Amino acid sequence: MTIAVFKEASEGGKIQMHFEELLKNNRAVFVEELLLEHFSNLIKFVKNRASEDSSSGSKKPITVAEVEPLVKDFASRWKAAIELMHKDVITSFSNFLRGMDILRSALTQLLLYYTRLSDCIKKIVGGSALNKDLASINSIVFEIKKYSMTDFLGH
Repeated sequence: MTIAVFKEASEGGKIQMHFEELLKNNRAVFVEELLLEHFSNLIKFVKNRASEDSSSGSKKPITVAEVEPLVKDFASRWKAAIELMHKDVITSFSNFLRGMDILRSALTQLLLYYTRLSDCIKKIVGGSALNKDLASINSIVFEIKKYSMTDFLGH
């Protein structure tokens, strides 16, 4: 709202840029917190283990036993978690368009985390045993598009 006032007054300058930067930073924090509320184990794994360079040999290799609980947990509840995130965003933001933009950012970030997990599984010895439990990337993209379209249409 503050940014809109500055834009209307056409006198924002550095102050407007400061508030735009604050908005951008707080939005990123909100998106990350929203995801952590529902997918904390997945995010922690991706940030800590999936990004390790397997050639460095500094830590023990990632095993199927380590990722299997993550994969099964995600598969069992990702759609319901997305619905809860949607409800959180709807109730948290009075500006509908801003809220939906934030939800899309959160869902896109979730897709990135999950893609990194999937890529990590492909590199694990015996990781193909988890393929039956992996949610397909296309299914997740479909849900993201579905939320984008229904919210745009005022559903």
